[in-house]
Amino acid sequence: MKIKGLLAVLAVFALMSVPAQAQDETRHEIALSYGALSNTIWVDAYSNVISSMFGVSYDKSNYVGPFGLEYYYHITPLFGIGSVFTYASFTQNAIMNDHVSWKDKNSYISILPSVKFNWLRREHWGLYSKVAAGVTLSHCKTDHLGEKPNESNNEVMFNFHASAIGVEGGSDHIRGFAELGIGEQGIALAGVRFKF
Repeated sequence: MKIKGLLAVLAVFALMSVPAQAQDETRHEIALSYGALSNTIWVDAYSNVISSMFGVSYDKSNYVGPFGLEYYYHITPLFGIGSVFTYASFTQNAIMNDHVSWKDKNSYISILPSVKFNWLRREHWGLYSKVAAGVTLSHCKTDHLGEKPNESNNEVMFNFHASAIGVEGGSDHIRGFAELGIGEQGIALAGVRFKF
């Protein structure tokens, strides 16, 4: 039920972003990115610190992502609204009493409505900032290697992203970009943007 309500809100959000406009301007943009040190990895790292207080250690930790997909519709040349979608995963082995006791496999999908402000727009480069807030859908699975049954848990949690500064460069329609900020896309991210 929560996901249906979220999708309805996103649909209304998208419909509100389509006012009449001139045909000759690029109003849409789609971006693909990869980031480092997102909110979800900080949460996983904090959980590991707490677990270590109870004699658990970890090895073979592997964090992938976040991969990002963004869409913006520019109401004006300076201001755009849209959404950020991310995917990240985390796996690790938990060690107790000198042997691997269980394996954690976590995945995170985030849906974050967003606004973007272009501080500077030039023919082949630009500077911008963005803010996004929404939800992360997490799926956490624990595979126990003993007699204890495996566990699985799904949660919906609040999440956000804010890029203080982003820089892009390239042609009118294809540009590379890099951003510094904090949140689910990471403290640093880079990718490619398509404008049309």
